[in-house]
Amino acid sequence: MFSQISSKISAIPTTLITGFLGVGKTTAILQLLANKPNNENWAVLVNEFGEIGIDSALLAGSSNEQGVFIREVPGGCMCCASGVPMQVALNQLITKAKPDRLLIEPTGLGHPKEVVEVLTKGKFQETISLQSILCLVDARNLIDKRYTEHPSFVQQLNVADTILAAKADTYSEQDEENLALFITENELTDKPLHLMQHGNIAPSWLAQQPKTVIVTKPMIGIAVPSLHESSHTIELGYKKEREQSQALQTRLAQEGFIELNNHGEGYFSKGWIFSDKYQFNYKQLFAFITALKVSRAKGVILTEQGSYAFNKAGSEFSCNKVTDSKDSRIELIDTNENALNIVKSGDLLLLTKNAR
Repeated sequence: MFSQISSKISAIPTTLITGFLGVGKTTAILQLLANKPNNENWAVLVNEFGEIGIDSALLAGSSNEQGVFIREVPGGCMCCASGVPMQVALNQLITKAKPDRLLIEPTGLGHPKEVVEVLTKGKFQETISLQSILCLVDARNLIDKRYTEHPSFVQQLNVADTILAAKADTYSEQDEENLALFITENELTDKPLHLMQHGNIAPSWLAQQPKTVIVTKPMIGIAVPSLHESSHTIELGYKKEREQSQALQTRLAQEGFIELNNHGEGYFSKGWIFSDKYQFNYKQLFAFITALKVSRAKGVILTEQGSYAFNKAGSEFSCNKVTDSKDSRIELIDTNENALNIVKSGDLLLLTKNAR
């Protein structure tokens, strides 16, 4: 049932954590949650480009912290469609968690400028206190024009008030020189730059009042909605989301697995949800995943050895055990749709056994 945010909830300290695909945003959030004060409630809103929704399961499965509330918006930029998906998710998350701090992770292909607009205008402008906008950058990718010339990457840097050089513990001397040159050439020297190792974000970086001023083009002929109109829109959005979720669960129960696809911003995604009746062979699955030639592969899976989360960004691969997952989820992302179409549902089913 839809519910309004209490008027007693106001000025929630909020941090926007941006960065391109595979830069390590979710890892950074996990590190923040691990160091959360025990007496505080923290809420995390995570947005994914793919339709499957994996990051929330990864965060929930990898974090054993009490007082952590997670909400996900899959399927592309949550600020699109007038920001309704984001508003619905924020409303539910804040009402449930009543958080002392809010962390927001937009998709690596999203539009942070529009996210900031939703947070600082209309319904949420008194509820949210946007304290910092962090942008994670992997210096090793600065020689790749697919990153440096991508509109989302450019906007992330422009909107940010602080730049974090992610995975700095892996940099060569040349990577550090490339980073310094990139910052200078793109006139970003006015933004604080911090080297970030092993996903660690210093607590002090969360509380820097952003200097970014968002300027938008006027929307001719469209009036700014009143709070009543905004609440009605959110209620309709919540109803639609609930119906879609129920339909998805019904389909999963009937068919055993679901394949979902998405595309936008020059990228394609292909993902699957497998019900808990399927159990993957640990060694076979990871051999299959590591051999794939795709930009990103991630998932949370059930295996004969327990539940695991995995992440593949380029040639890097990581895997760690998580608390029991209710299903298995796999997502592939690449600029080449054909690279994804090579992988068929039947290929993955061959790596499972009908366990239950």
